[in-house]
Amino acid sequence: SGKESPAVIEPNAQAMAAAADAAHVSVAIDKEGPRAYTVAQGVCYVKPAPDPSCGKILRFKRPVGRRIHTTGKTWRGPQGGLWAELDATRSRSAECGWVLVEGPGFDISGPALVTAEGGNVQRIRIRWQRDPPIFETLLPRSATVGHLTNMLCQHTGLNRRDTILTKGLPKKAPDGSGKLLPADYTAAADVLRSEQTIAEVCITDTLNLVYLGHFSDDYAPR
Repeated sequence: SGKESPAVIEPNAQAMAAAADAAHVSVAIDKEGPRAYTVAQGVCYVKPAPDPSCGKILRFKRPVGRRIHTTGKTWRGPQGGLWAELDATRSRSAECGWVLVEGPGFDISGPALVTAEGGNVQRIRIRWQRDPPIFETLLPRSATVGHLTNMLCQHTGLNRRDTILTKGLPKKAPDGSGKLLPADYTAAADVLRSEQTIAEVCITDTLNLVYLGHFSDDYAPR
């Protein structure tokens, strides 16, 4: 495959990130961080510079589940952004410097990278009516369904108030047509509630999106 041309993050995100991390302050580096992370939302934000407190930010697309190797050094910016130093001996040359783990000011909701220690993360896929899924992510099992729904809507442009996630589909209509009954017939136990954690709902298969709005009008994936 050809080389990817990374994008400088969008103007609104870059302005917010600059406000968060461009101040020239004493850089306090923590050397006790993880040495590997996993891509959680299909994108990475990289500062290709040895000093995490300055420099441009590049946005790379990376598959959910891709392993990112780091040195164990982390730095938290003035506004809370957590960055990890990439391991130059195990990373692509274009990805040297510092990579965003989590923080405000970017076009994602929730962490960009997660650690997989102790099986504390869950891979989640969401379909609309049929496969393939329209959204995929990795989330800590302590995260809530509400958090997952916010992430889905931020990535797809769907309206939060019109979005319902379910583990199962309604039963087939009794007329023998093979068509499913309306979404109202979904078993109550299969409808996910915002306050539930990912661990509590025990996800074992692709989730289903029930959308109460006009999907074709609202769906605008990033």
